[in-house]
Amino acid sequence: MTNDALAFPDWADAHVPLSGADEAYFGRDVLQGLVDGIDQAARAQTTDRRWGAAVLGCSLWMDDPDLIAVLRQMANVCVVVTKQERRKYKSEAFQALAAFAQDKGLAHEAYPELHEFAVPREGGPLEVGPGTPPWWEDQGIPAVREAGFRKSGNRLVPIVHAKIALLGHMIWTDEHPSGYPVDELHFIPDRLWIGSANFTRASRSSLEMGVWLSDKQLMDAARRFLLALISLSEPLGQGPDHLEPELQPVEYDDEAFLEYLHEVRGLSVDSAD
Repeated sequence: MTNDALAFPDWADAHVPLSGADEAYFGRDVLQGLVDGIDQAARAQTTDRRWGAAVLGCSLWMDDPDLIAVLRQMANVCVVVTKQERRKYKSEAFQALAAFAQDKGLAHEAYPELHEFAVPREGGPLEVGPGTPPWWEDQGIPAVREAGFRKSGNRLVPIVHAKIALLGHMIWTDEHPSGYPVDELHFIPDRLWIGSANFTRASRSSLEMGVWLSDKQLMDAARRFLLALISLSEPLGQGPDHLEPELQPVEYDDEAFLEYLHEVRGLSVDSAD
């Protein structure tokens, strides 16, 4: 919190329980509502098939030490922030965030929406053929990413301005629709945080609002938005000033697949069509 002479009065602070697990926060230190919700999920008991809490999120910036500390407890986590001016990368706050970014991250395999994306190989998109192993199984996504355009001088640029966090849990299953045992990892959303507060220490002294919601349609929409944002993201502090997503759509070798169907499966090209 700031000096008392620069502080808002406490009459503006409110915590409002809503229906079910939903709740809203108004006033100062709203970010603590996000931290407490994530911490509660992190303390939930794990099992052989339910093995930890997870968060997908985005914010203009993130430097709040309590939030970073509780995010370190996640089994899976990825927060996308907007690209910063290069001078900001020299700060201690950035160094702490960069260290967290390398600590853990997102299991690519748990998110089918990202399976069509891969890090380019040899300067071009990954070309997928019949013998290509599932690239998402060994490709992790760091815990903090950045996206968008870097401000330079007085030039205004579009920014990642949404402040949301989709809180859920990771489950493992071997029950595949094919009937064969196939190890699969999934992210199951539980609650969605929407607020005005950036994920920063400074936001705690401002008048903000935040709300935890559990509406399924809203959580599904947030999941699509956040995973699309992750697909547009880049390594923290490493990208150019313009938008240049690290993950690129894979390209399929159609001729190789047709040849495989013809030679291995005994199908003609006509029957494959």
